[in-house]
Parts: sequence; C-alpha cells; structure tokens
Amino acid sequence: MASEETDPACDDEIDIIDVEDNMKYLKPLQDEKERREIRHKYRTFIEDMERDKHDLINPESDSLNERLKQADELYKPVKMTREAALDSQALVLIANMGRQKAQALNTEFVKFQPVEFVEKLKTFLCGNVLEDRTISTEKWCSLGKAVQPSFKRCPPFRFINGSFERGEVQVRKERVKKIKEKDNTVDKATVPVQVQRVQDTDKMEATTAEVERIFAKLQECYKISKNNPLCYFEFVTNPFSFGQTVENIFYVSFLVRDGLVKIFLDEDKLPVIEPIENKEAEGSDKSEKNKQVIVSLTPADWKEIVKTFGITDCVIPNRPSAGVAKKNKK
Repeated sequence: MASEETDPACDDEIDIIDVEDNMKYLKPLQDEKERREIRHKYRTFIEDMERDKHDLINPESDSLNERLKQADELYKPVKMTREAALDSQALVLIANMGRQKAQALNTEFVKFQPVEFVEKLKTFLCGNVLEDRTISTEKWCSLGKAVQPSFKRCPPFRFINGSFERGEVQVRKERVKKIKEKDNTVDKATVPVQVQRVQDTDKMEATTAEVERIFAKLQECYKISKNNPLCYFEFVTNPFSFGQTVENIFYVSFLVRDGLVKIFLDEDKLPVIEPIENKEAEGSDKSEKNKQVIVSLTPADWKEIVKTFGITDCVIPNRPSAGVAKKNKK
C-alpha cells in the first residue's frame, strides 16, 4: 500500500499555531512596573501589621477591621499569582490576629481555675480539715469510685520502671567473622558482561528524546518571556493529566542533574525555573554538586496547584499514549 504524502509547509503552519496557542498563557496580563508596585504595598502592609500587633489584638481597638478594609482595597488591582500569594499571606496574618483578639476578650463565662479545683477536691476527700497535709490511700480509692461512672473503660496497666532494680546493661560483644584465605593459585572468576535488553534501550532513547524536547520548550518560553524566570508549577503542570504532570517533573529532574537548568525561589518564596547559559555553566565551580530533592505529589495536591495558579492549558504539549506511539512507529 502506498503511504499518503503530506505537505511539509502544512506541518510547519500547524506547529506555529500550536506554539502560539501554548505561549499565550505565558504572556503577562499586567505591566511589570504595576505588579512591582502592588507587591511593595503588600509587603509594607504586612510589616506594619506585625509592628502594630499589640494594638491590633487589643479587644477594645477597632484597628483590625480597618486593616481588613485596606487589604480589600489592595486586592482590587491584583491579577497575577505572585500578588495573590501575598494577599493570602496578609489574610492569614489578619485571621491569626483575629483569633488572638477573640481569646483576649474578657467575658462573664465561667473559666476553669486549677487552684480552685484542687481546693474543692481536698474538701471533698478530707472535709474542711486536711490531716497531716496528706491524702490517704483509702480516700484516693473513694475518689476513684466516685468518678468511676464517668469513664466507660478501665485505664490500661503499664509498668513505670519495672519490678526490679535497674542495673548496668551488659553490652554483648559481636563476634568477628574470620575470613578464610583463598588459594592464590585459583584465578578470579570472570564476570560476564550484562547485555541490556532491546526494550530497555528503547526506553532510554525515548527518555533522552523527551528530556531534549522539554529543554527546547523551556528555552523557547524563556526567550518569549524576555529572559525572565518562569513559574515552575505553570511550566510542568498539565491541568488535564496528573500522570503527565508527574512525568514532566521526572524529565525536568534530569535537566537539573545535568546542570542545564536551575530551580530556585523568587522573592515571594515561589519556585521558578530557567535554563543555564553556556557561559554561566563554564564559569561555575565544577566541584559544586547539583542538589536534588524528592517531591511528594498527590492527585489532591495536583488539583490544588491547578486551582491556585489558575492553569487552564499545558505549556509542555501532551505526549501520545503508549499504544498511539507504537502505532505511529510502525
């Protein structure tokens, strides 16, 4: 059967359309100068609240409500994720101060007083006079019988320090195994060379190709954003597939290991990613090792990331399933 030929020009047009659709989500919705000004106002607002904490948690003061109204005014021009994270930090601080203010509020409700409770307990057991300033065992037993209806089960029996005196613990000496000397005349066993299976080789080649594809996509996005670091979660998260999100994180870890990409925290303590230029890689200390960490990601965490960062499309294009890839290969 003759295979149908496709026009290369049509393929190029399709690739350009896909790139434009994916890149439109990286274009900022707000001017960088305006965003910087909003972040400055939020940081000043948070610092002022921490400085005036004593006055804000005072039950007689109404300053906390005024600060809440100021936070509402600051949130009106917010459109991007960084500024929204600062707004969340300010709201958490206001909520904590509101809780402290409520706890400091003096009401007419009855409070538990430990000293008063102990005095009443002494009066219940010994009457108005406490003999020899001690409580006998019989009276403690009467207290147990009095409070017994309040408990549904007996407390378990536990040892405190054992039933005998503690002595020195004898450390058991480990036996040293004697290694028998082998006959020098016996040649060393030949270790056969392990041959990798064809399937393993195909998997390694596919992984390498996918890592290179993601690196090229990162460089392309980095140039579009005018050499500004990209949000790590917006780059690796696929809002339609939890499995492909995990795979993206896995492939990006190879780029970090090879020193082609670096991940760090920005001024808002959010992870960002950017490629490492050749000059920067050559000028860095070769003895310095790349640091890697293990990330735990659950489907619930993935949904929360998609919702918090407002991710509606994936920057890294979807990969075909194993069955589709095998069919295309044939």
